[in-house]
Amino acid sequence: MIEQRTMLPIGTILHGTYRVEEYLSSGGFGNTYVVTNVQFDEAYAMKEFFMKGVSQREGQTTVSVSNADNQQQFEAQREKFKKEARRLRKLQNSHIVHVHDLFEENGTAYYVMDLLDGESLSARMKRLKRPLTEQEVRAVLPQVLGALKEVHAQQIWHLDLKPGNIMTDHQGRAVLIDFGASKQMDASQGYTGTSTALCYTPGYAPSEQIDGNIKRIGPWTDFYALGATLYNLLSNQQPPSTSDVMMEGADAFQFPASVSSEMQQLVVWLMNARPASRPQSVEEIEQQLNLGQPAAGPESAVAEEPALPEEPAAAEEEETVGGEDEEPVYVEDESAYKYTEPGEYVDEEEEEEGKAWREKMTNSNNTAVQIIAVVALGLILMMLIRAVMEFLLG
Repeated sequence: MIEQRTMLPIGTILHGTYRVEEYLSSGGFGNTYVVTNVQFDEAYAMKEFFMKGVSQREGQTTVSVSNADNQQQFEAQREKFKKEARRLRKLQNSHIVHVHDLFEENGTAYYVMDLLDGESLSARMKRLKRPLTEQEVRAVLPQVLGALKEVHAQQIWHLDLKPGNIMTDHQGRAVLIDFGASKQMDASQGYTGTSTALCYTPGYAPSEQIDGNIKRIGPWTDFYALGATLYNLLSNQQPPSTSDVMMEGADAFQFPASVSSEMQQLVVWLMNARPASRPQSVEEIEQQLNLGQPAAGPESAVAEEPALPEEPAAAEEEETVGGEDEEPVYVEDESAYKYTEPGEYVDEEEEEEGKAWREKMTNSNNTAVQIIAVVALGLILMMLIRAVMEFLLG
C-alpha cells in the first residue's frame, strides 16, 4: 500500500526543471516518479533517495531523518545513491538505462533517467501467468549480454542481475536497470573504498557474493546471476540454492521438457559452483551460442567442489564512481588477488626436504631388504648343513 505522506505531491517542481507527474514505485532506498522536463516537454523517470523506516517527510517536500542516531547512516547511503547515478552515467549502451541529471534538493538527492515504456521480465511472467518460451528468452539474451559487455568493460560488476532488473519496451528492447548493488574497481585492480559489504538476492548470487569476499568478485559473479535469471525465465521457478548446485550438480535443475539441451547446458555452465569453471567473459558465452556446441566444461564441472578463479580482478566498493575527489588505495601484495587450484602451489624448500626424506627412506628400505636376505640365506645354509650331518651320521 502506498503511503501518500512519504511521496512528493503531484505537480511539485524540482531543480526548477522537473515537474512530478505520477508516482511509479518505491523500494527500500527510494521513490520513483514520472516527471516532465518543463523546458523541453520531455518525459523522464526520477528516483528520489528516501530510506524506508529512516526517512520522513517534513511538510510536502523536505526529507529528514526520524531518529538522529540514523543521520550518519542516511548520509552514507545518500552518497552511495549518488555514486550509483554517476556509475550509470558512465555507461553508454542502448541496453542500459541512462542517467541524464543528478542534483540535491529538499535534504536528499535525485537522479533523472530514461523513462522506459514497458515492463520487467518478472512482471511479464506474472502478467502472462507462465514462463517465457525459449524463443522469447533467446531474443532477450543477446541484448543482456551486450549490456554486460559494456558494464564489465568499465570494470563494473552489476551484482543484482535478475528478471526484475531487466526491462523490456514495446519494441522488444531489453534494458538493464538498478545498479544499486554494483561494485567497481579501478584500472590497477585496487580497492578505492573502505566498505566491502555486498548485497545480494537469494537464488541469484553465487557463494563468493554470499560470503561477502569482495576479492573473489568478478564477471563470473554476474554470469552466475545470468544463469539463475535464465532458469527462472524458462521455468518460472526459484533458482536452486548454491548448496544444491554444489552437491547435486545438473540434477539440481528441473527444466521444462520444452527447453533444449543446449540451453540447459548453458544455464548449468553459468551457474557452476566453481567460479573458475564458469565463463570468464561475455565473449565466451557469445562463442558458445554462436557455435551451438558446449564449450569445455559446461556439463561436467558443476558437481565439483567450489574453487577460486585463477586470477580474478579485485573489485572496488561504492566509493569511486566519479573518482574525482578520492585517492585510490592500492593493495601492496598483488598475490592476494591471485588464486590457484588446491595442490598446484609447491614450496621449493619443502620439496627439497621431501626429496631428501624420500631418498633416506629408500636407502633405509634397501638396507633392510639386504639384511633380511642375508638372514634368510643363513637359515637356509644351516638347514642344509643339518640335513647333511644327519645323513652322514644316520
